[in-house]
Amino acid sequence: MGIVKYEIVKLWKKKPVILLPVLLLACNIFLIYTYEKNTEEFFYIHSQVENYRAFLQGDESADADGYYRQGQEAQEEYIEAYPEFIDEMEQRADKMKDVSLFQSVESYVYRNLVKSVRDFAPFSGIIIKADNCYGVNALAEYDISILFLLIFLAVLSYYVLFLERDKNLLLLLKCSRNGHMPLAAAKLTVMVFGAAVFTVLLECSAILTYGWMYGYGDMGRAIQSVPLFRNCTYRLSVAEAFAATVLIRMLISVVFTCILFCTGMLLKNEISAAVVVAVIFGTEYFCCRVFSLSGIFGGIKSINPFYCWDMKQVLGEYYNLNLFGYPVGKNLLALLAAAFLVIALPAAGIFIFHRTCQIRTESRIEVFLQWLRQKTGRFSRRLSLVYYEFYKVMIQQKKGLVWVGLFLWWISEISNVFAIRYYGDVEVASYHVYLSNLHGRISEETYAYIKEEAAYQDELRQAILSPETEENMQHVYSAQLDMYEKGFVLVQKQLALLEEKTGDIGDKYLLDELAYIELWKDSGTDIVLWFIGASAILFFAISIAVVDEKKEMLPLIRSTVNGRRKLEKSKSYFSSICAIVVFLIMESPLFLRYYRIDHFSTAMQKLCDFTTQNFTSGVVLGVMVVCVFMLKACSFFSVCMLGKKLAGIVKNEMAAIFVGIGILGLAALMLYHFKWDFNMIFLEGLER
Repeated sequence: MGIVKYEIVKLWKKKPVILLPVLLLACNIFLIYTYEKNTEEFFYIHSQVENYRAFLQGDESADADGYYRQGQEAQEEYIEAYPEFIDEMEQRADKMKDVSLFQSVESYVYRNLVKSVRDFAPFSGIIIKADNCYGVNALAEYDISILFLLIFLAVLSYYVLFLERDKNLLLLLKCSRNGHMPLAAAKLTVMVFGAAVFTVLLECSAILTYGWMYGYGDMGRAIQSVPLFRNCTYRLSVAEAFAATVLIRMLISVVFTCILFCTGMLLKNEISAAVVVAVIFGTEYFCCRVFSLSGIFGGIKSINPFYCWDMKQVLGEYYNLNLFGYPVGKNLLALLAAAFLVIALPAAGIFIFHRTCQIRTESRIEVFLQWLRQKTGRFSRRLSLVYYEFYKVMIQQKKGLVWVGLFLWWISEISNVFAIRYYGDVEVASYHVYLSNLHGRISEETYAYIKEEAAYQDELRQAILSPETEENMQHVYSAQLDMYEKGFVLVQKQLALLEEKTGDIGDKYLLDELAYIELWKDSGTDIVLWFIGASAILFFAISIAVVDEKKEMLPLIRSTVNGRRKLEKSKSYFSSICAIVVFLIMESPLFLRYYRIDHFSTAMQKLCDFTTQNFTSGVVLGVMVVCVFMLKACSFFSVCMLGKKLAGIVKNEMAAIFVGIGILGLAALMLYHFKWDFNMIFLEGLER
């Protein structure tokens, strides 16, 4: 208990460990609210709760839009159909037994059929009733809270597993009395306890928030009263289903903790451990999204933590897996897998901690680089502190590999920008062909070209209808007309709408609006690229700020002549260089996509002259594009400043990185939910 108390006191004295859970819980509630406030349920149930209560008491006039009645009728239909679903299951099974596939009593399909009938048999005659299901459905659909759990566990794991190792204190602790297995067990105990408590707080905050918004109706009614849980084979009330969900997610958090514990004990570097854990969790999430429960990899998906986190799938889906010819429920298999991991991973982690030295050692690559520097030092002497920062972070700490990865991605994107484009829609393809010839200021040549093309298409129509034209040529003319006619109509409509706009038509431009709109509407890609670039900048900024403090070199460097001022200036310069490089890598492909549309020959077109968008601003297109990219650049520099501030507050690299990426992730989620990319932010600013 003394070692456990030491670990708790150590965490209690770390401000990030105390403040982070509070921040994450607040963000969880805020995210729920911002997500729900744009839904129909929020408008009709929360904002108009008095009307909803009046409708439940029999006042039909309170349901002005028919929303409440529609939901009530759907529930009544479900309640009428549920007894038939249960009572006729055995009859359907008897009919299926007549099929040759189910006739062998030793086969899996036969056993699965028998087990399915047996599992649903206790629900024959169960009483289900209509009630408020809005809160239950909303809670069952919400599963983003797993992101907050992973952020908390990452920070918690660092302070429990790596803090003493980075300060070279771990050997001192291990050489003390009971310093091996008891110390590892104490660290595991604190991590598991912290994960379980935080999960309970996280889930209870969500349950209370949804209950405040929508309510849950009669908490004692069977969970099968909610249509989303028709296939649930557990006799649970709504309240018991909530409790079961909290317990399941507590177990998942313990599994995550055991994975982090074993990985942290195996790897002596927090960066390597973070990469390995990210690969493990990323692979699990990928498998959860790609694999189907009824497919060949259904067993893998059923024990996936990300799948088990989903309330509606764990309790609302019924599926049996083939285990040596016998059907086994997916939840039972997941429970067995979780029990195995909870036993095996901590045991492996404690054993590794007991057998290994657990101090950070220099890699062979670093040893080779040191030897190379000794041999070539006379040719590579530098006095610049900026070069010192570059070498220290990018070469010595090998963080330049991030630049290498970003540069390879940049090459791939640049090649895609100038690759040949293929369109699946003839209308869009022909539109782009016409605009490639017509883009630019509208002039007499523009009208002459359109008049000539219209006359040519009229000739094709006459040739198609003429009895003198041969049949094979009619097909040729018809194909040519189909290829260009629809796109040409779009060009004509665009020109006609421009003529209706106020102002001289000669001062307007004909531009490829579909190409611009395609870029503007791809808000998801824009936000993802911003998140990746901002995370990279945050990673570099924090590393630059804390690397010397981590090595306890700051007092020595600052003791030199003007050491503090020059050192801080060199760090700021190099952080700015990193921000500029990452900005150019992440955003230059998008800038080239704008350039490829028409080489900015229509950049002077005013936004209010767009025909397919409702713009009222007189800002020209070129200024908008420049301002949007400047806004992105400012956001990247703001992230750089955020990284420096976090490093100054937390004074720990990994903890600051985890906290910073968590903040950026929340911002990206909010932007993605509301479709607020930088184009929309700039345009909203113009409108206001």
